[in-house]
Amino acid sequence: MPSMTRAIPAPSNGLYDDMEDTDNEKGPERDETDNFHQLVRHLVADGDLRAAKAGRRARRTLAQMGVAR
Repeated sequence: MPSMTRAIPAPSNGLYDDMEDTDNEKGPERDETDNFHQLVRHLVADGDLRAAKAGRRARRTLAQMGVAR
């Protein structure tokens, strides 16, 4: 008896998906990285201020951060 199965072609992306993939390959856009760096600067400044209030002048190491408070 003949088999009723057949190979199904793999789905292909549409034009929009191809454009999105090309855009994603370029990496993050400038405004995304600017927002990220602004957030990091804010967190570092906040951490430095908190450290100064706690009497620390140098930033803690990762090992020091792992110690229970």
